[in-house]
Amino acid sequence: MRRAVSTLLAICLVGALAGCAAFQRGPSYESAKEAALSLRQEFEATLPDGASTVSQNDVDLACSGGAVQYDGSITVSVAEDFDRNAWLDEAAAMYADRAAWKVGKVVAADDSSDLTSGVSFISQNGYYVRLDEFADTSEWGPVIVLSASGPCVRR
Repeated sequence: MRRAVSTLLAICLVGALAGCAAFQRGPSYESAKEAALSLRQEFEATLPDGASTVSQNDVDLACSGGAVQYDGSITVSVAEDFDRNAWLDEAAAMYADRAAWKVGKVVAADDSSDLTSGVSFISQNGYYVRLDEFADTSEWGPVIVLSASGPCVRR
């Protein structure tokens, strides 16, 4: 009996050290969603007073192997005189030197402007944040869309 227990413990230790998926658990769906929302809120907090969320969309995206990914976006109305392009540049600078993150800036696809129109942030552990300025809307005026997603996890 003692030998069987020792053998089982040795197998568990070797499996854990080898990185066996059965012994490692990624974040739960709830904690991955919470982290994604926290990232989005970090950028939302830098918007000026008076900015207001005018729409919100939260979805679960199917991943391979039965996993699921949280993806949520908000559309925020900002003042007419708010410089959305400069805000996007400032947001990119916030993460420029942050370890484990890759920052990508987007300008107008038609080369009509070299102003930043979108920024993406991708982490090494599966989180993704995207900030975009869009043309003024007839309903809300100038808006910014902030979206964030977490890694694929099992529920």
